[in-house]
Amino acid sequence: MAAERIYINRAPGETRIAIIENDRLTDLIISRDGKESLVGNIYQGRVTAVLDGLQAAFVEIGEERAGFLSVADLRPSGDQQRDDRIANYIAEGDAILVQVLRDPEEDKGAKLTGRVTLTGRDMIFTPGKSGITLSRKITGDDERQRLNDIMAKVIQEGTEGAFVLRTVAGEAEYEDLEDGVKRILERWGEIQKRQEKATPPECVEKELSPPFATLRDFGGTDLESIICDEAGLLGELKKFAGDEMPDLEETITAPEEKGALFSTLGVEELVDAALNPIVVLPAGGSIIISETPALTAIDVNTGSASNGGREQTALMTNEEAAVEIAHQIRLRNLSGLLVVDFVSMRRRENQDAVYRKLRRSVGDDPLRPHVVGFTKLGLLEMTRRRKGPSLSEIISGNIAIARKSPETVGLEALRGVLAEAQANPAAGYKIEAAPDVISVLKGALADTVKAIEKENGFAVKYKVEANFGEESFQVVESPKKKS
Repeated sequence: MAAERIYINRAPGETRIAIIENDRLTDLIISRDGKESLVGNIYQGRVTAVLDGLQAAFVEIGEERAGFLSVADLRPSGDQQRDDRIANYIAEGDAILVQVLRDPEEDKGAKLTGRVTLTGRDMIFTPGKSGITLSRKITGDDERQRLNDIMAKVIQEGTEGAFVLRTVAGEAEYEDLEDGVKRILERWGEIQKRQEKATPPECVEKELSPPFATLRDFGGTDLESIICDEAGLLGELKKFAGDEMPDLEETITAPEEKGALFSTLGVEELVDAALNPIVVLPAGGSIIISETPALTAIDVNTGSASNGGREQTALMTNEEAAVEIAHQIRLRNLSGLLVVDFVSMRRRENQDAVYRKLRRSVGDDPLRPHVVGFTKLGLLEMTRRRKGPSLSEIISGNIAIARKSPETVGLEALRGVLAEAQANPAAGYKIEAAPDVISVLKGALADTVKAIEKENGFAVKYKVEANFGEESFQVVESPKKKS
């Protein structure tokens, strides 16, 4: 992951983070107040049921529903036997240390693992294992040997745990890795102490919130700037960087221009484009993305593309589509089963070329999609690990409907109020919007509205406009009452 710029927009009710790589928006992270992710959290849980039929268990972690732990996520890594049973590892009533892999959704509890990992800037630590592994993206025999030699020196004899050096460690010095090992082992020691004192179910380690996790995960040497538009968060990020990654502290700044951060930088348009099911390819072809609860179907069309004969046009369009599909599934956070209907090709070697192109293109995706291959019907199957809801689920509220939910429009309206207040200060403002949007502002977002009023010293009023579209709103200065 070679992020060049990170834009962090802290707005009423939510935090949005845009990651720019090679001058393209590659990741959009949205965290809404009261809906924070549990992924990465570590719990001292309590086993409430062991299911022999499913070879899985339910583990209470203090959430509304118990988490789900399969035997595959419990057994030691690499230790797999055909007669392996979950009852060999745990029993009902046991206390167990688990980590969240996937958030709860609908009627399902969180997906858990018993193989805890701790992530640092340069490395990932797995207790209970042993060895040193380097990211495949760290190239050069000399460099790999240098890093292996450093790690062999800084890891003290008797240390229990395995280390994986991340791609960003490719240019790390001895002191960087020595400090990284020290910090991650101290962190693990603190977790163990909290685990000993914990009364299950209890959280013993919370994952960093998205802005800080973004710095950790994307804070490589290619990172040029981190722009944050909220003063309080900006100060916290600079302190975090000063403690954990001092070389990034000076790159964290406030916006130079006034106004809404994403709008002034052109990111808002890119966010809207990420909801459009149709993506046009450079040579005139297109892909159509249809997201459903069961799977995501992607259709490739040649459109106006032309490259000589039919076969060559199909190959050119499909290779362009392969690159764009890799970008779109990461940006939209599409997961589960994905099926791609490429333009039909007669030659097997051309089909193989498209397969290889897609595999290379998804190589930078941190969730490591698995490209299975073409079926007998000529469809390409691939899978991608789920980590949180897709962009469509967050913004639209329903993956089958590519439109913004009332909550999303309400939050946009509140950002509009702040932008209007900055441009034209007044004693109060009125939001005119469709009934569902006003209902959300008065209900689910009422606390957010009160916080804005208190912090900025103005009042926010509402007016229902039945003729407004579901995604439309207007912010106007609220007229003063006659004396």
